[in-house]
Amino acid sequence: MQRLSTPAPEHGDTDYQAIEAALVETARGRWFLAEHSRRARRIDGALLEDAIGRLQTSLRQPPALLGQLQHDIETLKAHLAQSRAALLERPHVMADAIYPDGAVQPQAIMKAAEDIHQIAWALQANPLDPKACEDIARLSSRLYALSLTQAVESTRALQAASAIDAATGRLEAMLETVMHEMRAD
Repeated sequence: MQRLSTPAPEHGDTDYQAIEAALVETARGRWFLAEHSRRARRIDGALLEDAIGRLQTSLRQPPALLGQLQHDIETLKAHLAQSRAALLERPHVMADAIYPDGAVQPQAIMKAAEDIHQIAWALQANPLDPKACEDIARLSSRLYALSLTQAVESTRALQAASAIDAATGRLEAMLETVMHEMRAD
């Protein structure tokens, strides 16, 4: 805080005490001293109230950082929503031709692979074409492995979508806090 510079008194406190003693002797002097004190306190009080008012105003106005934070959170939420949609989007690859409801379910793929495998082993018992039966068995084993991989990937995608949902929920809570701070007072 800056201090006011006053010239150094030439005679020290003796002049001040002499003037004060002269003023205290009369009723009019005492009134002047009382009035001077009252006015000085009022000026000091007004300066203090003004400083407090400016401080309150500065605290009530949201800083630009809150606006930037709000924008960043909204952008991140939109990006997470797009990522989640892309992650859970089903490919449009002949699913309608294979399954009437359009859903490719891991359990249905694995069941079909098991059925092919059983047919191959049943055909192997017949003397038709053992080489073809071996090929069917090999392909059905491969189909089973692929379906298992697809099941694992589906589970992974669902877990990632759940994590994105949790992150979006946290971002929503943060955004609510920012919005509340911006609306405060």
